[in-house]
Amino acid sequence: MKIKEVIIVEGVHDQDAIRQAVEADTLATHGTHISSELLDFIERLNKSRGIIIFTDPDSPGDQIRKKIMQRIGGCKHATLSSKQSRSKGKVGIEHASSGDIREALMNVVTFTQNYESISWHEFVDLGLTGQKDSKNRREQVCRHFALPYANAKTMFQYVNMCGLTKTEIEGVL
Repeated sequence: MKIKEVIIVEGVHDQDAIRQAVEADTLATHGTHISSELLDFIERLNKSRGIIIFTDPDSPGDQIRKKIMQRIGGCKHATLSSKQSRSKGKVGIEHASSGDIREALMNVVTFTQNYESISWHEFVDLGLTGQKDSKNRREQVCRHFALPYANAKTMFQYVNMCGLTKTEIEGVL
């Protein structure tokens, strides 16, 4: 499997795991403190080849994803669940199987910003927050639409970034 876009990951071990799973160019951020120079470079890569953000399913990974999205906007995202990327108590792309990495890359999504396809009221009506089973419902929606798992507020942003409607989400639930 040859990937056209450059895959943005957190570290060198993530790069190794990606390269074992697919043929692709990768770029590591080496943590959450991304310099303006690196963001400039990532922006140029996105314009010339496109990028896929593929960070760990944890808080630092989410921080990196958000920093790049704020600067660049519409780019592709690949995600794995914590279960798929967990080994010996640690979570990271480097711990995922090659098959899970390939599947995540085949299901990339592109987020768009500043578009409300679903209101907060509709989101609550769907039981994605404020209910005993809200976490399970969010997990189900994230799996179906290949979104990174998130708390209610962040998932509300992701759902709107992807332009998902109440009807589409109801179909999954």
